[in-house]
Amino acid sequence: MPALLAAIPPQGPQRSAKPWRGLSHRAARVITPFYRRYPYTGPMDLFKLDPRGCYSPAEPFFYSRIPKAANTTIVAALARQSSFQPRFRRRQDPKYRFQRPLLLSSRQVQRLEREAFVFTVVRNPFSRVLSAYLDKVGRRRHQGRRFLAWAQAHGQPSDFLGFCRFLEAGALHLDMHWAPQADILCLPLSRFDAIGRVESLDRDLPEVLERLFGRHHLEPSQRRGTTTNAALQLQEAYRAEETAIIARLYRRDFELFGYDPTLPRP
Repeated sequence: MPALLAAIPPQGPQRSAKPWRGLSHRAARVITPFYRRYPYTGPMDLFKLDPRGCYSPAEPFFYSRIPKAANTTIVAALARQSSFQPRFRRRQDPKYRFQRPLLLSSRQVQRLEREAFVFTVVRNPFSRVLSAYLDKVGRRRHQGRRFLAWAQAHGQPSDFLGFCRFLEAGALHLDMHWAPQADILCLPLSRFDAIGRVESLDRDLPEVLERLFGRHHLEPSQRRGTTTNAALQLQEAYRAEETAIIARLYRRDFELFGYDPTLPRP
């Protein structure tokens, strides 16, 4: 698994469009040990971001889940092998097996800093955005309704080109499933020990599991979650305008995670 690059440009603070959001974020930084140590300054709602953090004090590890980047597969593999058993658990879904940053104690935050293996897995922005569209819009899920209403109100097509224009018109951070990956990490990039890729998940995930649980605990990885096969549809979906919009909007993702912002053509 590729280690994080040494020099990472810092992300400046973002001003919230909703006053209550700014107040709630400031309260979290005052009250909770995790956000006092690692204040989130990005554009997303902290209380939507927080469930994306998975901490296990047993191994220990911290996994920052990125939607539409195999996070269901990864967290299921972690849950199968982790010895951590929470005292209280709201749901049986593996995503709720681990501790959220908001609920960590001061001692746990200190241990996270000293001992935890911190990692995430990212995805090529071209295939990730297309996957979000195919899943949330193509399957008429609730996350896609605002786009369809916007397209109708503004005389825009409801296809992938219209979705790209929707993102450019101000919806880039409307939902976690298509927000830039650099903006939805629970920890600063400089704190990550490793960043894997969906494109090499069959190699990267076993390396994480071996690092955390030892080779004798390894099991064959099984893909979970919703599959859209977006990577196989890139050439059909992306023309000049779509490619230019996504390359522009997700510039930091392309730069920080080493993806090529020019879509290969056959």
